[in-house]
Amino acid sequence: MRSQTPDDPPPAPQQPAKLSDERRAAALQRIWSSRSLFLTGLADVWEGVKRERPRGEAAGLVLMVFSAAAFALMGAFAKYLLPDTPTQAVVLSRGVLMTSLCVTMALRKGVPVFGKRPGMLLLRGLLGYGALSCYFFSIQHLPLGDAVLLQYSHPVFVAAVAPFLLSERTGKGHWAMIGVALAGVALIVGPSGELRRAALVGLTGAMLSGFAYMTVRQLARTEHPLTILVWFPLATLPGSLIATIYAGNAAIPHGPREIAGHLLVFVTAMAGQFALTQGLMRAEAARATAVSMTGPAFGMLFGLLFFGTHPTALSLAGTALVVAALWRLARARPE
Repeated sequence: MRSQTPDDPPPAPQQPAKLSDERRAAALQRIWSSRSLFLTGLADVWEGVKRERPRGEAAGLVLMVFSAAAFALMGAFAKYLLPDTPTQAVVLSRGVLMTSLCVTMALRKGVPVFGKRPGMLLLRGLLGYGALSCYFFSIQHLPLGDAVLLQYSHPVFVAAVAPFLLSERTGKGHWAMIGVALAGVALIVGPSGELRRAALVGLTGAMLSGFAYMTVRQLARTEHPLTILVWFPLATLPGSLIATIYAGNAAIPHGPREIAGHLLVFVTAMAGQFALTQGLMRAEAARATAVSMTGPAFGMLFGLLFFGTHPTALSLAGTALVVAALWRLARARPE
C-alpha cells in the first residue's frame, strides 16, 4: 500500500455507519415512552424495520386518524364477514399471515428470532394472544362501538399499574382521571345494571393488552423491535391451531365471503399498524393521543353503517368519559 502524497485528495470524512440505526432507535424511544400508544400487539414494534422519514406533524395527525379508522374497520370486517366463524379461527389466520411476514422480514435483516429473553418474549406473546382472542370475541358479540371502546380503554389499566410495576411517576389528577375512565368503562360493561358476558371478555382483553404493553416496555431495553414483533403472532399459533382443529368444519372458510373476511382482517391490521407508527414518529405525543381516540368514534360510525347499530345514551356517556380521561392522562406531566 503506497503512502499518501500531498497531491492526493484528502480522504472523505467517514460517516457513522450506524447513524440510521441510531435515528431509528431514537424514534422508537419516543414510542416506548409515549402514553399515546393505545393499541398493543403489532402497534408497539413495527418501526424497528422502517426508516425514519418525518414529514411534519400535520401529516402525522392524518396518519393517526387513518390508523384509528383502519383498526376499527378491521373489527367491522371481522364482525360483518365472519360472524359465525370461531374466534380462534380468525386469530389463527391472522397469526399465520403475520408470522409468515414477520419471520421473512427478520431473516432478511439478520435479526435473531429467539432474542435474548425468550421467556419474557413468550409471556408478551401469550398476553397478546389472550388480548386478541378477547377482542375478536367481543367484536362478534357486542355492538362494534362498545367492543372498540373497551379495547381502547387498556391505557387505563397501564396507568393504574405502571406506577407500581414500572416505578413511573404520575401527573396531577392521575388517580382521579383513572376513576373517571373506570366509571365510563362501567357504563359500557353493565349499562343496565347487569354485567354482560361479552363485555367482561372485552374488558379482560383490555387488561391483558395493558400487561402486554408493559412487557414490551421492558423488552425494548434488550430486544430488537422486530424480534418482539415476531413473537406476538408466533405465540398465537399453537393455541389457536388446537382450538381451530377442535372446532372442525365450522372453522373452514365457506366461500369467497369468508376468505375475503380473513384477508381483509389481515390487510386492515397491517394498514392501521403502518399508519400508527408512522404517525407517532411525526406527531407530538399529546396531539397524537387526542386523534388516536377517534377510534371509538369510528367504531360507532362503522357500527351504524355496517349493522345499523345506534349507540345507547349510556354507551355514549361511557365513551365520552373514557376518551376525556385518557386524553387528560396522556397530557399530564409527571410530578
